[in-house]
Amino acid sequence: MNKNDLLKTPEWVYQEFGNVDLDPCAGFDTAIAETNWAIERNENGLYRKWVGFVYCNPPFSKKELWIKRMMFHRNGILLLPERGSAPWFGSLARSAGYYWVMGKKINFIGGSSSNNVGSVLFLFGDEAKNRILNSRLPGHLVEVLKYRSRECA
Repeated sequence: MNKNDLLKTPEWVYQEFGNVDLDPCAGFDTAIAETNWAIERNENGLYRKWVGFVYCNPPFSKKELWIKRMMFHRNGILLLPERGSAPWFGSLARSAGYYWVMGKKINFIGGSSSNNVGSVLFLFGDEAKNRILNSRLPGHLVEVLKYRSRECA
């Protein structure tokens, strides 16, 4: 893991989600959800059973593994960098159907400086979409109506 993989989400972001059942990528001392798994405690959320509404701020260096896991679970919010031209972004956006582009950069806890790019919340399921729409988070909702992969271009 990279040092930046251990950065934590600030409270002003996740407090808007309401009750969260599982955070499979929690920091050692993080309590965002009812159940919080931390790799530092040998609790690898990739290989455990996910239940309920999930919030996932994954290690960005391993984001593809966590993307697949969330695409399989399909109930919750996945936080990732705003990288619309990245190879993983389009298919993830299509799978989620909706994503929220944060209208303010997130300064992650444990980082040495400000986040150098924006963040996106990928919304899996109607509950995730409704929680974001009813939140006070700055940003805008994007509905994915069409997706064309790089291979088609």
